[in-house]
Amino acid sequence: MSTKSEDLSAAQTDNKADEPAAFQVIDRRHFLDLDKTQTPATAEEKPRYPSFVEELMGRLAATEKRFEEKKAQMHEEIMRTKARLEGDFQRRIEIERQKILLPFLEVLDSLERALAVASPGGDGENFRQGIELIAGLFRSKLQAEGVEAIPVLNQPFDPNLGQAVAVTSVVDPDQDGIVVDEVRRGYRMGEQLLRPAQVRVGQLKVD
Repeated sequence: MSTKSEDLSAAQTDNKADEPAAFQVIDRRHFLDLDKTQTPATAEEKPRYPSFVEELMGRLAATEKRFEEKKAQMHEEIMRTKARLEGDFQRRIEIERQKILLPFLEVLDSLERALAVASPGGDGENFRQGIELIAGLFRSKLQAEGVEAIPVLNQPFDPNLGQAVAVTSVVDPDQDGIVVDEVRRGYRMGEQLLRPAQVRVGQLKVD
């Protein structure tokens, strides 16, 4: 014969058997470990401007480019003008130097003529030596300024360096067309002809 407690326990057991089983959800999804996942580097995005701002920026860039081109052109023009002015200035200096030096050449001519007629020896020797010293001083001063005599005597006549003032008959064929006498000495300053020489040119005598 069963007791009351046994009957109660059996009743509870029957009630549990009759209850439905608890619903369980198993999540089988695979999730990435955000800590271990490397985030790809995002490309740096250029700032975006409204269309009218981009147009203004384009105009500004074009203006700056034109400004640089004009600046370079002006610089080249300035350098060309500077070189031209410097060249003109140097040429004017050379012309002024020639004007200053030409009168000295005439003085030297007079001294050299005096030396030519002064006879060596006698009472005029001291006078001749004095003139020779003065002429030598003139020559040295002119050489210091770049002036030098043009050697034409016994050289073939060159119309670019000398002026034929007379023709002298010669019998030696080798003297034909040769400067046989220097009437007035010619001078140059560097490559510039300062004064042409006045000469007599030999001409072969034909019988």
